[in-house]
Amino acid sequence: MSDSSRLEKDKIRKKILLKRKNLSKNTVAKLSGIISRKVLSIIKIKSAKTYLVYLPINNEVDTKFIINFLIQNQKKIFVPAYIEKSWVIGRLKNLDDLKRNQLKTLQPKKIIRADISEIDVAFVPGIAFDKNGVRLGYGKGVYDRLLAGFSGAKIGLAYDFQIVDKIPKENHDLLMDKVISEKRNLAVVRKV
Repeated sequence: MSDSSRLEKDKIRKKILLKRKNLSKNTVAKLSGIISRKVLSIIKIKSAKTYLVYLPINNEVDTKFIINFLIQNQKKIFVPAYIEKSWVIGRLKNLDDLKRNQLKTLQPKKIIRADISEIDVAFVPGIAFDKNGVRLGYGKGVYDRLLAGFSGAKIGLAYDFQIVDKIPKENHDLLMDKVISEKRNLAVVRKV
């Protein structure tokens, strides 16, 4: 990646993270509720059987409403989990069965590993997304590796200020099929 691309990504990252950090708990709850209802109104998303759902950190869009809906509807839910110094996909049975891992993020107490090929829909967090579905994360490549070769629907969840015009794209960067915010429902690829 060129230095100018790296600098541009860092600039976007800093600006959006500061804005997200300053959101109040009430704002996060309100906007997350709006986004969750929009997500669950999409029939093709609702009708899938297996889901990868992130557990939010640092004021990311809260996914608890989505997770509770999926549990009530007997769907299979998986979350990223950190074990043996790497990220894997583990089964989530309920939100009471969580603990903090060594990175201080939540994951199931007992990890029942799964393969990405078992997942129909992946809800993906990001620091920013552009209008073409390019995702900007923290720069560690966690989701790029977790979802490598994934053929299901990738749905980015974001507050509207996280959607920017353009993010420099590298070959390994994830492209979303859809990005959903409280104001927009960007269909980038027509899978969903």
